[in-house]
Amino acid sequence: MTRLAVCISLVLFFFSAAQAQDGQAPNPCGTQMGRNTWLKRYQQAPETFPKSNTTLYVPLTIHLLGADSGQGYFSVARLLDAFCTLNSDYEDADIRYYIEGDILYLANSFWNSHPDVLDGAAMMFENNVANTINCYFLADPAGNCGYNLPYAGIALRKDCSDAADHTWAHELGHALSIPHPFIGWENGGSYGNPPHNYNNPAPPFVTYDYTYFKDTLIIDTLIIDTAYVELVDGSNCTFAADGFCDTSPDYLANRWDCNANSESTTQQTDPLGVQFRSDGTLIMSYSDDACANRFSPEQIAAMRANLLDEKPHLLYNQTAEAPVSGTPVLLQPANAENVPSNQVELQWQGAQNATHYLVQVSRLTTFPGGITLEYVVTDTLITLPELDVNKTYYWRVRPFNRQYHCTEFTAYRSFHTEEVTSVGSLSAVESLKVAPNILTAGQPAVLHAEVSQQKTLQVMLVSAEGRLLLHTTIEMVPGNNRAEVALPATLSSGLYLLQIKDEAGGVYQEKLSVVN
Repeated sequence: MTRLAVCISLVLFFFSAAQAQDGQAPNPCGTQMGRNTWLKRYQQAPETFPKSNTTLYVPLTIHLLGADSGQGYFSVARLLDAFCTLNSDYEDADIRYYIEGDILYLANSFWNSHPDVLDGAAMMFENNVANTINCYFLADPAGNCGYNLPYAGIALRKDCSDAADHTWAHELGHALSIPHPFIGWENGGSYGNPPHNYNNPAPPFVTYDYTYFKDTLIIDTLIIDTAYVELVDGSNCTFAADGFCDTSPDYLANRWDCNANSESTTQQTDPLGVQFRSDGTLIMSYSDDACANRFSPEQIAAMRANLLDEKPHLLYNQTAEAPVSGTPVLLQPANAENVPSNQVELQWQGAQNATHYLVQVSRLTTFPGGITLEYVVTDTLITLPELDVNKTYYWRVRPFNRQYHCTEFTAYRSFHTEEVTSVGSLSAVESLKVAPNILTAGQPAVLHAEVSQQKTLQVMLVSAEGRLLLHTTIEMVPGNNRAEVALPATLSSGLYLLQIKDEAGGVYQEKLSVVN
């Protein structure tokens, strides 16, 4: 069993962060990117770039941020829902994203709510996993719903990453070279100028600051670029705005709603005086999530070419996994069964093609976030950390695999906890003690045990959030035994649970404190 970008000016960064802190809506996207070198080269001769008629599988490393205390992580249930929406958004592009490796947890309050993108870059440089697109879900990414740093990764605001949101798809579009259709208008008009009045003809070009959003990080030079403003007649579409001729003009850089025709309610005026409304169906626009639903064919062709030509290192595993089918069947404990609070083992029958299961345990049948325990396992059973005594708990299971996440939870069952059992629950163990139980990171836990017969004990270390951090075995011989259990050297300060289980299923638990 295992557990499982383009820039905005500094003024806008701090203004956006202040907005978020004041409880106002975040900026839809902090990515103010130009047409990068690769995209310009591609748009000059797209027919010369590699093509593929097969599904492209792209690995994502998932980082969930929480407070220093280890609280406030984006729930795995919401992550799976967001993944389902993401792959639906990319279905027409025939690109499927998958979870690579374990879901990673970072307890860091500053990174979880950082004031500007340079702090986010530092976070990514320290934690990124190579040859994947690194995606960080956190409380406040510099006042934005999200941003993509071409040289680092993607930051996503948890509140903008639910099943009905397209922020993740939008930022991954940036990661695959696609700019906003309103490129250069991110600050409402040219850099350093007041916002444009859309009733007046737009200027022939706009200037913008994309210092932090080039292909490499540059922090000692202000970089201002020029973007030609796209005309309604399309005569300059190959070099104006985003350079795609099937994305119509758009100058709107604030979140906007659609009319009945899926167009902006705000009317704009191009440099020749022609009035128009923006296309709200484009995911790379700032239209409301209820309106955005697609990438244009030219955007899709560019993203696929970008993967095949510039990012082939992401395509190392093109093995397709079958969709998960069926629903797990909950087996043990029986519904409403009384169980010892330190011996709660949940067991279920697996679903076809599922490689992972999300287990939720809660005191409430609604399984609300914040007070629901979550565990990701690859087996069809889990032994829970010690629970409160004389309480009713509810549990349910959701299957998934790394490529398919559009699954449902089982109906829930309940169990009731009884008094904690003692070391006597381990057969043939006369005494057992873990000393010391206050440790520093890297210091082993030492088990002192007296047993009457040879035994193999399973030792598991579980975090306060219920994540399995270690699973090993130790051998005991008759008489007195002393065994050192090497703990992960990266443990942060906090409370942990050491679980010891024997062949008969008996369980003994002891709390450990790590102080760094």
